[in-house]
Amino acid sequence: MRDAESSGSSAGAEPQYLLLEPMRAIERAVHHAMLRRLADAGYHEIRVPHIALLAHMTTEGRRLSEFAELMQVTKSAVSQLVTQLERAGLLERAADPTDARASLIRATPRAERGFRVARALLADLEREWERLLGTGHLNDLAQSLRLLEDWTRTGDRLARTSAVTAAEPTSPT
Repeated sequence: MRDAESSGSSAGAEPQYLLLEPMRAIERAVHHAMLRRLADAGYHEIRVPHIALLAHMTTEGRRLSEFAELMQVTKSAVSQLVTQLERAGLLERAADPTDARASLIRATPRAERGFRVARALLADLEREWERLLGTGHLNDLAQSLRLLEDWTRTGDRLARTSAVTAAEPTSPT
C-alpha cells in the first residue's frame, strides 16, 4: 500500500519550511522597533494594535468594516482602536460621500508626521536587511513574498487548498 506521501496526498504531511513563525517574529520585531521610534518622536500613545490598524490606512480613508476585514478582527475591536486614536488626535471620522449612513476613518495631519517617522524606520530596516542578505537575496525575497501574496489573493486559493487537502482520502497504513 502507498502512504499519503507517496500517493501525492498531503494528509499527514508535515511542513518542511516552517516559514510563518520567522515571518511573525520579524513582524513583531519591526513593530517593537516602530513603537520605540514613534515614542521617541512624541507618539507615546501608540501600541502594537494601533500599528496594525494604521498600516491599512489610505489617503481617502476606509470604513470600519474594511479595517476589520483586513485586520481579521471584529468591528467592535476596530472601533475601540479608532476611538483611542481619535482621542490622540491621529484619526478622524468623516462622512462617506458614497453612503450617508457610513463614515470613513482618515488620518489627521498629526498622524502624517508619524507615518513619515514609520517609513523612515522601514527604510532603515531595509538597508540593514540589504547589508545582511545582499541586494540580490533581498530582491529575491521581496519578489518571492509578492508572488506568495498574489497567490493568496487569487480566487481565495488558501480556502480551496485547505478544502482539497481536507477532502483527500487517506490511505490506511
